[in-house]
Parts: sequence; C-alpha cells; structure tokens
Amino acid sequence: MSGAPVRFQARTSIEQVEEGNDLAPKFDDRGLITVVTTDADSGELLMQGYMNSEALRLTITTGEAHYYSRSRQVLWHKGATSGLVQTVRELLIDDDQDCIWLRVDVAGGASCHVGYRSCFYRKVPVGNDFEAKQSKGLVELEWTETEKVFDPEEVYGDAPNPTIL
Repeated sequence: MSGAPVRFQARTSIEQVEEGNDLAPKFDDRGLITVVTTDADSGELLMQGYMNSEALRLTITTGEAHYYSRSRQVLWHKGATSGLVQTVRELLIDDDQDCIWLRVDVAGGASCHVGYRSCFYRKVPVGNDFEAKQSKGLVELEWTETEKVFDPEEVYGDAPNPTIL
C-alpha cells in the first residue's frame, strides 16, 4: 500500500475525460459513483453498489473493495464483518468516468449479504416468457440460485437488515 494520497483530477474537457490519462471521476449530486462488481475469473455479475470519493480512494490504495451505503450513509469495507472480502484484480472506469467496474476475487465465494453468491439471484421473465408464466400482468420472479453459500444469521446475527427500505 502506497503512502501517497490518491488525487482525482478536475474535469476540464470532454477530451481529457474521454481520451486522456487523468482519473477524473464524475460523482453524482450526492457525491456517489455507481459500481458494478463481477467475478474476475467467470465474469459473473456479483453486485452493484456505490462509492463516494473516500471509498474509491480506499479501494485504489488497499486493493480491496470499499463501498458507500446509501441506506446507512456510511463507508463500508466489503467483508469486514462477513469475511467475504473482495480483492480487486482490476478496476476499470467507463468512457465518461461516471461508472466503476470492479473485477474481483471473493474470499468465501459469496458477495450477497442474503447468503447467495451473487446479489442477482432472481430473474424477471420478459417477452414470451412473461406472457406464458404470468397472469393479470403481475411479475413473479424466477430463482436462479437456490443454495446459499452462507447463513446470514450466523454471520451477521439477528440484527435487522440495514439495506432494506
């Protein structure tokens, strides 16, 4: 870990942001940037979250994923409680620098606080699949994962889920 602080450049032009070498992330009006996280080997989508500038700096300097919880309004180090640390193998930023893509190795094999490997463990039927399986226009989710990697109660205790509502 380097002792040098991470500095982001001011956004000065489209050319600088889209074609230059400056890291000039565009945080939204709440000071956040969207992050998508995938398994570095399989490419499987594990989660989507947010970072503020501190979380991005910590991720860069430590090589482990840090996020910002909008519901709890706190910075969090992924895996600090669960042990399911995400070690960043690659951090990419999109063309206009308003979205981060983390490619990670996951200790313990799961990223979802509900206990599944991925936070995307249900799918929404679309098109003909929706028409064939639904009635009265109501959407019923289909499960893509049925086995949990860990028991959330054992890991987190009986504390209420801070990410809901």
